Amino acid sequence: MYKKLLPLVQFLPLSLFSTYGFWQNQASNGRWIEAFQLAALLGIIQLIIVLFQRNPVNRLILATNLYLIFGGVAAFFQQWWYLEIYQSLQESAIFIFMIAVGLITTLVSSSGYIAANNLPKNTHRWASWILLFTSILALFNAYALQGQIIYSAVIPIVLLSLLQRFLSFRLINVQKKCD
Repeated sequence: MYKKLLPLVQFLPLSLFSTYGFWQNQASNGRWIEAFQLAALLGIIQLIIVLFQRNPVNRLILATNLYLIFGGVAAFFQQWWYLEIYQSLQESAIFIFMIAVGLITTLVSSSGYIAANNLPKNTHRWASWILLFTSILALFNAYALQGQIIYSAVIPIVLLSLLQRFLSFRLINVQKKCD
């Protein structure tokens, strides 16, 4: 049952942030700061839960939660300079985190950016590079469509998530055929 619920709550911290921070188009600095703090707390709880799974942590979820946690910590400690960077980048900031996590995990992790488990070493590389390249395209899209949250963030994140699942599924099936 837990496995069936996990896909439904993966982006819960980001959804909470978006819903609370921009409720009824009445975004304000105070509301935005509260949204970061609430979402950061939920992101920390979610990361603690998923870190104890056998499967690698979904890298898109990891990047999203890191984005929220850094923002929440900055808000809590009143590091306004950091939040100003987020505000100037708008939706692009989350994709910068995704690209950083993607690059690091592609180069260092045995399961790569796509977080595919139980594959021979370096099998994930091509799929991880595809997902990383697509994340870079999502960053350019977010920058070009700044302020239009549906087109600059929601749709690209959903598409990246679907691509990650497809690539992981494809790799596992190719591996099964080779065995």
